[in-house]
Amino acid sequence: MLTTLLQLFAQRSPADYDRAFVQTVSVREPVARDARVERLLLAGWMLIMVKCLAVIWIIGRWSVPFHPYWIILPTILLAALGTAVYYWRRE
Repeated sequence: MLTTLLQLFAQRSPADYDRAFVQTVSVREPVARDARVERLLLAGWMLIMVKCLAVIWIIGRWSVPFHPYWIILPTILLAALGTAVYYWRRE
């Protein structure tokens, strides 16, 4: 009922009806993934794993007063976000 009332007050002119329909459709092929970028992502994840192990070892060795997850979790979450953006992108 409310939508009918809104249509009554917001009537469009007949010239607007032609613009409401799809005029053209263009389809583009997805861009192929770059093997060099994927190797770079893999190298980045390996460096992150080395960093995580180093942080755990350093915090345990020198008794730093906070948990290693305060450093590890944001690193992994941001890396996962960047990787997900790369793999789920649309072009």
